[in-house]
Amino acid sequence: MIKFEEAYGNKKLTYDAQSKEINLAHPESQTMFRRLVEKGSSGIFMADVSGYLFYVNHAFVRILGYDTKNDVIGMNLADILFKDTDRREAFLKKLNTSGAIQDFEFTLLRHDGWDVVLGVDANTIESGDGKVIGIEGFVQDITEKSNFDDALLSEKQKLEQILEFEEVISSIKEFDKLVTCVVERLSKVLDAQKCSLMLLDAKKEYLKVAGAKGISDLIVQNARIKVGEPIAGVVAGDGQPLLVKNIEYNKKFQRANRPTYFGRSFMIVPMKLDDKVVGVINVADKTVRGALKKKSRLNYEETFTEVDLRILCAVAREVSVALGNIELFKELSSLAVTDPLVHIYNYRQFSKSLEYEIKRCRRTEHALCIIMIDVDDFKSYNDTFGHPEGDDLLRNLGQIFKDQLREIDIVCRYAGDEFTIILPDTNVAGAQRAAEKIREAVSAFKFKQPVTLSIGVASYKNEISQRDLVVNVDKALYRAKKEGKNRICVE
Repeated sequence: MIKFEEAYGNKKLTYDAQSKEINLAHPESQTMFRRLVEKGSSGIFMADVSGYLFYVNHAFVRILGYDTKNDVIGMNLADILFKDTDRREAFLKKLNTSGAIQDFEFTLLRHDGWDVVLGVDANTIESGDGKVIGIEGFVQDITEKSNFDDALLSEKQKLEQILEFEEVISSIKEFDKLVTCVVERLSKVLDAQKCSLMLLDAKKEYLKVAGAKGISDLIVQNARIKVGEPIAGVVAGDGQPLLVKNIEYNKKFQRANRPTYFGRSFMIVPMKLDDKVVGVINVADKTVRGALKKKSRLNYEETFTEVDLRILCAVAREVSVALGNIELFKELSSLAVTDPLVHIYNYRQFSKSLEYEIKRCRRTEHALCIIMIDVDDFKSYNDTFGHPEGDDLLRNLGQIFKDQLREIDIVCRYAGDEFTIILPDTNVAGAQRAAEKIREAVSAFKFKQPVTLSIGVASYKNEISQRDLVVNVDKALYRAKKEGKNRICVE
C-alpha cells in the first residue's frame, strides 16, 4: 500500500493513496476523529446488544438535557429515549426487523423538563460472523424544524379557514347567528381563548358586547365602553387596529394584567362600513402551541403577531360587510325593499341583491342562477274572480315560493304577476329542480281554479353584466310562454 503524510498541527496524518481516506489505525487519525465526534452537534451513541449505553458524545448528553456523560452511561437507550410505549415498540421492532432505522421522529420530555422533538438514525453492530453485538446511531434535535412545519401547516389551515369565512358569514341572514359564528370561528383561526364583538349604540357613543366566547355572561351584559376610553374605545375612536404584545410594558396603555385574562397580549380591530366605525373585535389569550415549551412553566403564554393582526383585519372587513347585509335584510320590513301586497322583496331589492351576488360570484367563482316566473292567464283569473282574489293569488304564490326554497334564496316580485328568484351557489341543474318544486307545489295548491306557471332559468357565466343576466332569464321565460305555458325553459 502506497502511503503519504500531511501535516496536522504538530502531528502527521497517514492517508491511503487509493481511497484518500485517513488510516484509522494511526493514532493521530484517531485523535482527530474523536475531536470531530465530541465537538459535533449531532448526538452519537453506542450501546450493547441489550441496549445499555457504553459510549455517548457531549452532544447526546446535551440534547437529552443531562449535564455529564456519567449521567447517561449505563442507562438503557430505549428507556432514556422513549417515554411513549408505542413509539418505543415501533422503534425496536423496525430496528430488529431491518437492522437499521432512519429519520425516526418522536417527542421527548428531556431530563431538564423541556419538551423536544428528536430524530434518530440507528443501526445494529455486527461481529465478523454476523452476530448482533450492539447498537450505534445519531440523535438530532429537530424541534425548530418540527415547529416550523407545524407553523406552515397551521398557516395553511388558517388560510383555508379564512377563505371559508366569507362564504359562511355571507349566507347568514340573522344577527345572532352571525355574531356567534364570528366569535367561534375567529377563536379557532387565531388560537384564542377569548373573543368578543362589540357594536356602537345608535348615538355612536358607547360600545356594547354583541357576542363573546370565553368571557363571563356578567361582563358581557354589563360591559359599556365610551368611545375614546381605553382600550377598545380608543380603537373605536381613531379607527386604527391595535396589537399589544404585553400590556404591562405597552407605552400607551401600560397597566397590570387583569385577573380575568391569562395572557398579556391581545388585539383589537375596528369594523367599518362606508369608512365609518360600527364596532370592534377583541381577541385575547392566545393558546400555547408548538412542541417547545417547558413543563414547569405553568404560566407560559403565547403572543399575538403581526400576521395574526393582518388576519383579524381581513376578517373584520368581511364581518362588517356581513353586518351591513343583515341591516339591509332588516330593511325588508319597510316599503323601500318590500312589496306591500305580496310581502316579499320588491324590484329594488332584487336589483341590489343580484348586484351583490354577482360580485360575490366573481370573487369566489361559485355558481349563481336566477329564475323568472309568470302566472299563466292571470288576467283571466282576475276577470273571473275579481281583483281581491287575484291579490290573494299573488300573496299565496309568494308564500309557496319561500316555502319551497332555502333560507338564502331571494324571492322577489318583479312586476305585476311576474316573480324573480336569486339562487346563490346553485348551478343550472339545481335551479331546474327548484323551479320544478315550485311548479308542482303551485299545481297542488287549491286556488279558485287550477293555476300554472311559465318559468325561465338562466345562469351567470362568462362575467356577463347584471342586465344581460336578466335579459337571458327573460328570454327563457318568453320561450316557456311561447311553447305552451306550464313549463320550464333554460337560457
